[in-house]
Amino acid sequence: MGINVTIDLSGATRKTSQASERKAQLEIANQALLDMEPYVPLLHGPLRSSGHVAGDGSKIIYNTPYARAQFYGGAYNKYRSFSFGKYTTPGTGKRWDLKASANHGNKWAEVGLKAMGFTK
Repeated sequence: MGINVTIDLSGATRKTSQASERKAQLEIANQALLDMEPYVPLLHGPLRSSGHVAGDGSKIIYNTPYARAQFYGGAYNKYRSFSFGKYTTPGTGKRWDLKASANHGNKWAEVGLKAMGFTK
């Protein structure tokens, strides 16, 4: 007495393909960029407006000369160091990625699953 079982994994393979993973990565990065915006320091606006997602969705780039120093809260070189301690816009500051992740991380996971076709 035997049982024959046929399993069709074509739907699962399609949902976990490299193309769907890349799509999910890009969707998550775009959502993260939108959710990080309120936490990015704003004095005149160039730092916030310079944020964009790399073409493959692998990273979020802020393209201003001072973006790194603002992100880490300071900078140093051979001769001196400085740190930012007072931000003009309430709720903003260094490591805005961690603040956004803590507040919106679950939504990013949902966006990724939706982009891969696992949820509606």
